[in-house]
Amino acid sequence: MKTRILSAALLAGAVMLTGCGSKDDAQGKTAADITAKSSAKDIGEAYVNELTRIADALETVDNKQSAEKAAKTIQKAAAGLDSLQEDLDGKADSMKTLEILAARSGELTVLQTRIMDQMMRIQREHPELMETLDQEMANVK
Repeated sequence: MKTRILSAALLAGAVMLTGCGSKDDAQGKTAADITAKSSAKDIGEAYVNELTRIADALETVDNKQSAEKAAKTIQKAAAGLDSLQEDLDGKADSMKTLEILAARSGELTVLQTRIMDQMMRIQREHPELMETLDQEMANVK
């Protein structure tokens, strides 16, 4: 059990080192909106919004059906984060990338905490659902 909680926390932490994508209920820009001409501000907004999609999806999990729906949302968000990471790698040097993320550090911290809290809640209240989520969270690189 301790291993699963640690695993959940590490996976949630990994989300902070990545990026996700696709637009469902997200407000504002998402990875799908980012182009080669997008500003650093837009990329930062999309990054935050993709992480918000993951946190929002995890907050809905309370049964098998909601876990499967959340897993699909997380899968889309992970693909978007990958896309954003490619945009950052291709568009900005490492200092610019750090600058983009540092400008949103408060929001990113709140999101990381939300994601970790929800992963721990699900592990505690619905451990049987972790396998469904673990598979998709593992794709968040």
